[in-house]
Amino acid sequence: MWNGVSRRVFRTDTGRLRLGWRLLAFFAVAACVTVATGFLLPPSVIAGSGALLMGGLVAGWMLLGIDGRPPAALGFHLDGKAAPALAIGTGVGTLIALGAVGSLALVGGVAWTAESGTVLGWLAAGSSALLFLALPAAAEEVLLRGYLLQALGEAWGTGRALFLTSVLFAVAHLGNPGITALAVLNIAAAGLWLGVIWVRTGSLWWATGAHLGWNWGGAYVADLPVSGLELFDAPFYEASTGGPDWLGGGPFGPEGSVLATLVLGGATWWCWRTPRLRANETVEAAGPLVAIGRMERETKESD
Repeated sequence: MWNGVSRRVFRTDTGRLRLGWRLLAFFAVAACVTVATGFLLPPSVIAGSGALLMGGLVAGWMLLGIDGRPPAALGFHLDGKAAPALAIGTGVGTLIALGAVGSLALVGGVAWTAESGTVLGWLAAGSSALLFLALPAAAEEVLLRGYLLQALGEAWGTGRALFLTSVLFAVAHLGNPGITALAVLNIAAAGLWLGVIWVRTGSLWWATGAHLGWNWGGAYVADLPVSGLELFDAPFYEASTGGPDWLGGGPFGPEGSVLATLVLGGATWWCWRTPRLRANETVEAAGPLVAIGRMERETKESD
C-alpha cells in the first residue's frame, strides 16, 4: 500500500516523475552546482554569473537527460549556426533597444551632451561592455527560458509557460534600485519577448543574444541606466533623462517608460509572426519538451 501511495505522489500513471518534483530537482541541482562553482572562482560579478550559468546548464541537462533528451534540447546547440544565432540575436536586441531609446528622444525623454573620446576608445570600451554583459544574460536565459519554460510548456501549454516565466523574470528584478510598477510591467514584457524568441527558434543562443543586445544597446550605446543600474560611461557623449519618469524612464532607464512598453509589445508581435525566426535541424533533432514554433501554429489555427 505504501509503495502505491508513494508512486502516486512522486510519479504519474506512466511512471514519469511529476512536474513539481522535476522543478524542485532542477532548482536544487542548479543551486548546488552554483554554490560549488562559486567556491572555485574568485569573487566577482562575472564569476557569480558564470556559476549561475553553470548551475542552470547542469540542472537542465540532467533533467532533460532523465527524459531521454540530449543536451542540445536545452537550447545551447553546438553547431555551425550557434555563433550566427548569437550574433544576429544580439543585433536584433540592440536595434530594439535603440528603437525604445529613439522614441524617448523624440519626446524629449532623453538627450546627450558631447564629451571627449576617441573612436578606438569607444570600440574598446564597447567590446568590454559586451563581454561583461554576456554571462549574466546567458545565466538568466538558461534559468528561465531553458528547462523551466520547456517543462511548464509541456505540462500547461506554451501560453501559460510564457506568462509564468515572464512574471518570474520581473520578480527577479524587484530588488533593483528605482523600480516602479511600470518598470515591473516592462521587465515582464521583455521576458515575454525573449520567451517568444525561444519558442520560435528553440535556441538559447538567439534568446541570449537578444537579451544581451537589449542590455548593451541601452547601457552602453545609449549610455543610460538599464533596469535601474548605471553600468557604463561611454566615451563621446553623456546621456541625461528629462520629463516625467513614466515617459523618460527616469533613473530606471528606458524600461521605466511607457514607450518601452509599446516597443517591446511590437517586438514581441514581430517575433511571434515573422517567418525569419525558426528552428534549425539540430534543434529539431534534439526534441525539446515543447514543439518549436507551436505558438505560431496555435495562432494560425485560431485565425
